[in-house]
Amino acid sequence: MSKPLQDATKALSYIGQTVLVELRWEDDNELLWRCYHIVGAVLPVPGVFDTGYFLTVPFCGSVDFPDEIYFDSIRTIQPMRQRDNRGAGKVLGHIALPEPSAPWSDLPAREATITEGERRHA
Repeated sequence: MSKPLQDATKALSYIGQTVLVELRWEDDNELLWRCYHIVGAVLPVPGVFDTGYFLTVPFCGSVDFPDEIYFDSIRTIQPMRQRDNRGAGKVLGHIALPEPSAPWSDLPAREATITEGERRHA
């Protein structure tokens, strides 16, 4: 797994930014993309606390307390650029869209007719 956060200076440069993060854990092969506001960082201290992490809040929604995103679970991290008159941020062009496991036509009739606002749980 690549290590995008090699030093404290790089980690601290993300504080106050909105970032797109690709997460992956060692025991799980599934990738997870999320957008967060980084509000703080805890840096590793060798021999005391070996794993650093970001304090984050979700891009959409609100929480009472920030969540932790550990540096070793971050596969890639990209700051979101502000929109300008020429188009959307540049980060979104780097995201590979996932291939659907089954086309809509192959889904059972009930799943294909879920309406807006309706929730479906696995």
